[in-house]
Amino acid sequence: HPDVGAILHVHAWMEDIQATDVNYPCGTHELATAVADLLAREPDPAHAVIGLRNHGITVTGESLFEILDRIEPRVLRQVPMT
Repeated sequence: HPDVGAILHVHAWMEDIQATDVNYPCGTHELATAVADLLAREPDPAHAVIGLRNHGITVTGESLFEILDRIEPRVLRQVPMT
């Protein structure tokens, strides 16, 4: 996705986002594939928020400042564990 200028991963959550179905271990091929598949389904992959079940979110954007401005009003400080 050439329009992605930054990627941020935080251990927080946002409501009403697409998320992985499984709590894949960090750094695994399965997690990377699941996130890439969800990102590909987003209407604007360059400005997406993808949830990593029981872990946090990964966010794409133009810059870190743009990402933070966009998510700050909606971010929950705790990851809901299911």
